[in-house]
Amino acid sequence: MANTTAETTPTVGETIHNHHQEILDTFASYLTAIVDGSTKANPGGLVSFLKSDLLPHAQGEEAHMYPAMDPLIKAHGSAVATMKIDHEYITGYINKIEAATAALNSASPTDRPALLTTLQHLCLQLEALLVAHLDKEERVYIPLLEKYVPVEEQESILGGMHEAYHEAPTDELLLDVRVIAPRERHELIFDTYASLLPNETFVLINDHDPKPLYYQFSAEHPGRFTWDYLEKGPETWRVRIGSRETPAQ
Repeated sequence: MANTTAETTPTVGETIHNHHQEILDTFASYLTAIVDGSTKANPGGLVSFLKSDLLPHAQGEEAHMYPAMDPLIKAHGSAVATMKIDHEYITGYINKIEAATAALNSASPTDRPALLTTLQHLCLQLEALLVAHLDKEERVYIPLLEKYVPVEEQESILGGMHEAYHEAPTDELLLDVRVIAPRERHELIFDTYASLLPNETFVLINDHDPKPLYYQFSAEHPGRFTWDYLEKGPETWRVRIGSRETPAQ
C-alpha cells in the first residue's frame, strides 16, 4: 500500500501570518533594489504592489477582523499591548543603531559604505515606526487622558514621565535581541562585542537561554570574554558579556 502524506490545512492565524510575511518580503525586495540603486529597481511595480496588495489587506482588516477583535481585547486583552510592542521595537532599533555606529567608528574604508547603508536603513525604519507611534498616542491616548482623567492625576502622570529622565543613567549597553530576526542576532551580538574596549561590557537580553552563543564565544574568543547571567528565564534571559583586557589563564 502506497504511503500518503495528509496535507495539513493551515489555521486562520497561520494564513494571516503567511500573508504578512509575503507582504514584508515583497516590500523588502522592492526597497532594497531602490535604495541600492540597482538596475532592477522598479518604483512603478512597488506602487502597484502597495495599492493592489497592501492597501486591500489593511482595508480588509479594518472591515472584518478589527470589529471582531475589539470586544475580545476589552474582555481578554489589553488596549495598550500593541503600544508596548512598539516600544520593544523602538528599543531594538536603538540597540541596532548603537551597534552599527560602534562598528562604523572602527571600520576600514572598504567596510564603511556597507555599514553606512545599514545605518541609514535602521534610522529610516525607526523614523517610520516613531512617527506612527507618536501619532497614535496624540490621536487616541491624549484626548482620552484630557477628557476623562482628573487634572490632578494628569499632572501626576506627567510628573512620573518627567522623573524617568532623571533616573540614574548607565553607560552599559543593553542589547535586546528579542525583536530581532533570529538569523540576524549572532552577527549583531558579535559586532557589539567587537566594538567593546578592554574591560567594557554589555547586557544581552534574549527570549531563551543563549547557551549556544556561549559555546561560539568560547570557540572564537577563548579566554577573552566574560559571561555572567543576570536573569535566567523562563521568558527573559539577561547575560552580561564583557571583553577581557588580558586572556584568562
